[in-house]
Amino acid sequence: MSDFFDGFEATIDLHGLLVEEGIEQLERFLDQALLYGESEVKVIHGHGAGRLKNAVRAYLKTSPYAASFHPGEPWEGSDGVTIVTLKRNQ
Repeated sequence: MSDFFDGFEATIDLHGLLVEEGIEQLERFLDQALLYGESEVKVIHGHGAGRLKNAVRAYLKTSPYAASFHPGEPWEGSDGVTIVTLKRNQ
């Protein structure tokens, strides 16, 4: 993750968004991440009731942008974040 090194922040924070809003923003974010040449991004969705986290992960299973994904490590935010490895050559 470049974390703003090249003018693109490789992290998106979806806290407080409704599921539909969160998925719409996530899709735009992943599209931009690929345009900026990112290979991995962090999606912050929080723990909460789990609706947004579950929706994000369900979306990523069929997303044309995601090669793989996994919950964050403890130092990244644990299960409150999802780390996404992006597909290349979109």
